[in-house]
Amino acid sequence: MVVVRGNNLHERPCDEIYVVGEGETLNTISDKCGDPFIVERNPHIHDPDDVFPGLVIQVIPTKY
Repeated sequence: MVVVRGNNLHERPCDEIYVVGEGETLNTISDKCGDPFIVERNPHIHDPDDVFPGLVIQVIPTKY
């Protein structure tokens, strides 16, 4: 997704609905997407390091 601010284009690294990829954890996704509250937004995940490819989570991207 591309976001336009003023005359600048910014690539958004994540959408609000995110599908976990191979080797990712909530911490790596948090860093990638700029969402420091990713664990709190996904209370159905009990271990932030134990996510699996294809899992759908909520992310509120802040970096763009």
